[in-house]
This record gives sequence, C-alpha cells and structure tokens, in this order.
Amino acid sequence: MKHTEIALRRPVTTVMVFVAFALIGAIASRLLLLEKFPDIEFPGMMIQIPYPNSTPEEIETRITRPIEETLATLSGIERMTSESTDSRAQIFLQFGWDDVMSAKGIEARARIDAIRPDLPAGLRRIDLFTGSLGDQPILVLRISSDRDLSESYDLLDKLLKRRLERIDGVSRVELQGVERNEIRILLDPDRLAAHGIDMRRLRTLLRESNFAVSAGRITDGGRRLSVRPRGEYQTIDELRDVVIDGKNLRLRDVAEVELRSPDRNYGRHLDRTYAVGLNVYKATGANMVEVNDRVKAEVAKIALLPQMKGIKIFDLDNQADNVRESLSDLLNAGMIGGILAVIVLFLFLRQLSTTLVVTAAVPFSLMITLGCMYFAGLTLNILTMMGLMLAIGMLVDNAVVVTESVFRYRLMYPDKPIKATLMGVKEVELAIVAGTATTIVIFVPVIFGTKANITVFLTHVAITIIVALAASLLIAQTLVPMLASRLPPPPASNPGSAMSRLTRRYTKSLRWVIGHPGWTAGGILLISAIGALPLVLQLVVFDSFPQDTGRRLFLDYHVEGQYPLERLEKSVNQVEEFLFANQEDLDIKSVYSFFAVGFDRPARAES
Repeated sequence: MKHTEIALRRPVTTVMVFVAFALIGAIASRLLLLEKFPDIEFPGMMIQIPYPNSTPEEIETRITRPIEETLATLSGIERMTSESTDSRAQIFLQFGWDDVMSAKGIEARARIDAIRPDLPAGLRRIDLFTGSLGDQPILVLRISSDRDLSESYDLLDKLLKRRLERIDGVSRVELQGVERNEIRILLDPDRLAAHGIDMRRLRTLLRESNFAVSAGRITDGGRRLSVRPRGEYQTIDELRDVVIDGKNLRLRDVAEVELRSPDRNYGRHLDRTYAVGLNVYKATGANMVEVNDRVKAEVAKIALLPQMKGIKIFDLDNQADNVRESLSDLLNAGMIGGILAVIVLFLFLRQLSTTLVVTAAVPFSLMITLGCMYFAGLTLNILTMMGLMLAIGMLVDNAVVVTESVFRYRLMYPDKPIKATLMGVKEVELAIVAGTATTIVIFVPVIFGTKANITVFLTHVAITIIVALAASLLIAQTLVPMLASRLPPPPASNPGSAMSRLTRRYTKSLRWVIGHPGWTAGGILLISAIGALPLVLQLVVFDSFPQDTGRRLFLDYHVEGQYPLERLEKSVNQVEEFLFANQEDLDIKSVYSFFAVGFDRPARAES
C-alpha cells in the first residue's frame, strides 16, 4: 500500500516515471534485434576428420577409436555416435542444455591435439563444429543464366561474393556450385618409366618448388629489410617448364598440365538451367532485417552491371521477409485482440474515461517489457512476440479489479476520493497479488528448471509474460488508482438496460450453481473428460515446430544404388519437364533442384 499512497500524493511524479518507462521501451523497440527464432546454441558437437583414399576399417581403427577414447573423458556427455567411411571419420557428441558449447569445443580441441602425434601422418585437418539457430543463412540466392556458369568462379567471386562480404553486418558469404580452378597434372606412366622418374621424388619436388617463406631480416645503413624469397608459380607455363631431373627433363615432357575446374559430384538447376548457390550469413549481434535490406540493395546494383547481363538471381529463401511476415501477423493479431478487449471493457464499464484508464495498463506494460527485453539481451522474435500477445489479455485484469473496487468505494464516500481509493485498492490488493503470482509461478519453472528441448524455447515466452504481468500489477497499484481517483465514478446502470438484465441472469445462474453442488461438480467433470478424451485417444498430433503453410512444395528424390551424375541429371530433367508442362495447372513460378551422387536432396518447386 505504501507505493499506492505515494502515487496518490505525487501524481506528477507518478506520471513522469511511467512516461519515462514508456520512452525507454519505445527506444528499445527500435534497438531490439529482429530474428525469426532466438539464437539458441544446440548442446551438440560434431567432429569431422577427412582422410581420403582409405578404407572404413582403417579409419575406424586409426582415427575414430583413438579420438572417441580421448573425447569420452569430457564431462557431461550424454551420447556419442560415430561414422567411418572410406574418406572421413565423423563423431557426434550430445551434451545437456546447461553446458556451454564454446567451452566444450575448446576442451575437445585440446584433447584431440594432445593425441595428434598418434594419428596418421597424412591427416591434414580436423574440423569441429558447434551450431545454433543463428548459424542459418539469412538470405539464400540462386543464380542461373542461359550460358554455362560452371566455369564462372572468378566472375561471381569478384562481382558478387566479395562485394557482399564488405557489407556491414555480413559475416561470410558462401558460393556453391562453382569451384576455383585447379591445376591438374596427368602423368604418363610410360614416359615416367622410360626416364626412370620416381613418383615420390617428383611429388616432393613439385611441393617444394612452390613456396613463399620469410628468410629473416638484414640491416644495411641503419635500415632493416625483410627478406622473403618467393618461388610461387605465376603461370601454368612456369609449372610445365619445371626441371624434374639432372638431364634437363621438364614436367611437360612426362605429363599434361592444365588449368581446369574440378570435377563435380553434384548439380543444381534453376528453371531447367544450371544454377549457382549463394548463402549470406549475418554477423553476431547484427540486425537480420537491416543486414538483409543492405544485401538485397547491393544485389540489385550488381544485377545492373554489364558483366551480369543475362544472369538471373533468384531469391530462394529470405529469412528477413519471413521475420517481417511472422511479426506482422502477430502484431496484427495483437492489435485486433487489444481493440476487442477495449470494446468489451467499454460494454461492461459503460464509461469511456474509465475504459481508457484501464486500457492504459496495456501499452505501459508492453513498453516496460520491451525495455526489460533489451537490457536482458533478448531479441524480438516469434517466441517473445507470442509471449507479448498472450499477455495482452491478462494485462487489464488487475486494472479492472482495482478500478471497480475504487469506484464502489467512491460511491460510498463521494467527498473523500483519496480515502475511497486507498480503501478500494486495499480491499483487492491481496486478491490481485495472489492472482498475478499464481500465473507467474507457472512460468518460473520454465526459466529456472531443468532445460529440455522445449523449455529452452519457452523460456523466451515465459520471460516476456512474467515481466508484462509484473508491470501490470505495479501499474494497477499506482497509475490506475491515481487516475481513477480523479475521475467521476460511472453512473449506475438503468434497471431496464441490457447490462442490468445480464447481471440479473448471472446472479440467478450463480445461485443455481451454489444450490446444486452435485450437478455443478458433475458438469465440470464431464467437460474435463470431453477435453481430455482426444489426448487419451491420441487424436491430437504433437509437433514442436509445425511446418508453415506457404507457396513452396518439396519433392524428394529417393535413389537406390549408385548412379553417375549424368544419369541422375537425366531423371531430374524428366521431373522438371513434367512440372513445367503443367506449370499453369499447378500454378508454379520457379523450380529449383539439387542432386548429388550418393546423396538424397529435394527438388524445390515454388509457385
């Protein structure tokens, strides 16, 4: 009650405090990062060790098992699985949600480095991955053209990839479907045998002939000069002219040396033409929508360049547009719900000024919540917006109870508004505190309890609801009584009005319920049983993340056995021809396909 007395004695201070809270919330709403989902780090770690031209048995014995044994000493491991093929080893570790994956990754890397001398000498690298929802690309582009783009790595790298990487907020850009040209040396076995060339010595010679090292520093006349001998090949002809023995035999004499694109084991099509993929990732802490807008603006400029003439850039997946649509839908639903709440309140309170006082709890509570979200490091995403929308209907409850109690005492003591207001607030104080606390306590275990696959997401919903309800309780005990004490109480309803008739019917129904406890209990049990029946009969489908309905259709190619890339492409072409033959009937806009040797991936048709 002390804070209520202060609010009534100092109305200007009270208003200014909540206006300041509202301004902080308004500023925070502009600073909050927009995301589809919060950046939640998954409690898993994947280690990949490439080791080509081997056998699964050798990789399992020499690589997989030693690494498994050293990683098994990590604390908190809930599950460990591994896979060994003829080209790599892959180990997956699963931890609890309470573990910090960045720290676990450093610890795992240190343990693997400790046994590195025991691993095969030909092992070049060990890749360790930890992932989160924030690692998903914010923009997925596909590039196609009438001309062949498979040899256009330099063009796309210079005009597209590098320009996008310079944009503020972009962490990296992946270019897929085109590879950097490589030097291929095709040795002639007969010539090697005729000249007595040892393959191992030749490989060592070629590797040592291409170098760029530092030879230290020299001092001359008070100047310090860095010496760096360079032996890198500048042209393909320099490599062809490398002398490989003491008889002035050159590499061109025993091998064909050419610069060419590496062989692909995958393919991409966009509208029946070869396609190139481009994935854009945002930097940590960057606003997804702003970064996406900057990237799209730069892509539009790049598309106008003469070198890009005839090249089509297709927007396959745009996370920013998805965020805008999702947040806009939630915001519209919340606004509609808020308007309906105001209408219902006006019908029951029968006075516009009183309705405005009660509904003032909604915007002030939301602004306070947005400010707390910003300082807590949360983002504005689907989950936090869901919490805000769920809280809107509960934010006016405390204000309605307090206002009704205050006006009832105002009618009893019309000449003492301050005393009547304090008496009205005091009468319902315990009730509104208990009611709000019972709602908040439901969400507290979600935040502080054991983390699971669902609770890590629901935490963002729970925080927004708890903060909003706590703010509404504070407003109902300070701002609302202060305003209500300065307004005349609503007039008594006309005995013949609809509200009076509704009140009499409600009173009559309440008397019947109190007078027939058996029938009331039976009705409650019957309604509860009807509600639980679909769960018992398993008629309700449980899906943590239901697929959004949209304009995209995914078709999976299920291929049994191993086939060359040309054979797979022929089958894909048949499916695409059918889709385009029925393009109008199926309302298809574009068709994107991905296929790879020994790997199932979907074809994507967007209409």
